[in-house]
Amino acid sequence: MEIKVHHKITDLYKTLGLSFEHDIDFTILSIPDIHPHIPFESPKLRADYFSFILTKDGSGVYYLDDNKFPFNSRTIYFTNPGHIKSYELHESNDSFIITLSENFLR
Repeated sequence: MEIKVHHKITDLYKTLGLSFEHDIDFTILSIPDIHPHIPFESPKLRADYFSFILTKDGSGVYYLDDNKFPFNSRTIYFTNPGHIKSYELHESNDSFIITLSENFLR
């Protein structure tokens, strides 16, 4: 399977079919808004930014490097830059992805 490399946050959203007119260093997006069709499987990617996945109401599986983490409602995952990751959404009623760059932290 091909691993996509995302150097910028905008690379992720281009992969997901969302467009931004300029580079961004911080986002908070509703996962049901960006993934309206469930079930959903993301491509495998390596990201050069930080991400938080906050699941208030939903379920799925988060893959990080060689690890598999099933999740349900009231779950938070945080990922540093550089890891290979992907996810499956089985249910996504109320969840968010927060992305931020190292530049944003500075």
